[in-house]
Amino acid sequence: MADPRASDHVALACDLERRDVDVASRLDVVAEVLGRVDDVRGRAQRVRVALEGIPGEIEHAERDERDARAREAEAGAELDVAERRFADVSGSRRSSEDAKVEAERALRRATVAASDAATSAAKARGRLEQLVRGEAALQAEGEGLAVEARDVAQAVSDVPRVSESGRTVPGTSLGEIEEWGARAHAALFVVRGSLESERERLVLEANSLAAATFGDHGGGASVALVRRRLEEWAAAS
Repeated sequence: MADPRASDHVALACDLERRDVDVASRLDVVAEVLGRVDDVRGRAQRVRVALEGIPGEIEHAERDERDARAREAEAGAELDVAERRFADVSGSRRSSEDAKVEAERALRRATVAASDAATSAAKARGRLEQLVRGEAALQAEGEGLAVEARDVAQAVSDVPRVSESGRTVPGTSLGEIEEWGARAHAALFVVRGSLESERERLVLEANSLAAATFGDHGGGASVALVRRRLEEWAAAS
């Protein structure tokens, strides 16, 4: 004889599973939006810190570039002197072989020094230009983050149960984006906690239903597992 409780218990289990699936889906949405918030917030912090350090790096690079240009000019002047000396000694019949050898050595040294100075100056200029380009890229990234933050803020506002503090619109500065990110994170964290508690209650209800039916608590079984056990029990009743 079929147990009269079977259909009612299965219906209850199916309703619990439906609610559990709904809560799980909402948790996935919260997790996805929370990840976007934290990503934008983290990038805003990285860009802000980098931009704050750029002026000092540029100042240092400008100083290095000036020093390198001065050494390049000095080495160039010394090379001119060495070239003229070598030309004079080489073209003079009265110059000794020792003088010619020494003039040639001095020219080689001056040539190497001028080449090294030119390379150092080029590197210094390249470093300075790289920093200037990097600053422009960071500023552009910051502007893009302001747009992205507004899009993510809309996604946060669309999440049910989010508090008013979590629904605020971020400003355009990197600091304002970080502050918005902190508020949105906190608001979503609360929503996630609430949904997790709701899902835990559904599991408890399902296990209580299993206990009423089978005399056991299912060992913390999932709602879906309890539903399957009840369906199998109903089919066998």
